[in-house]
Amino acid sequence: MIQPLKLHEAALVAAHVATEAAAELLRFVREGASSDQFAFGEEVAGRLAEALFYAIDIEDSGDAADLLTDGEKATIANLRAALQPFIEGRAS
Repeated sequence: MIQPLKLHEAALVAAHVATEAAAELLRFVREGASSDQFAFGEEVAGRLAEALFYAIDIEDSGDAADLLTDGEKATIANLRAALQPFIEGRAS
């Protein structure tokens, strides 16, 4: 189970993992594939997924969620629900 974070903690986690992923993407642009088997030396997609998961939580907690249609809210809730087992699997 993912432990709930305070908003500033969630923002820090999201920024940290997104920055790590961005750095690896930039390294790939400069240097190419990490090896013959792997494009990246770090897990880019997983880190971006984690950043997205926490960003959704942050946005969902504010007034911005009030501006979304019910359909958009449902889509975002489905995305978060799909990310949760992935994130939980990474944490274990």
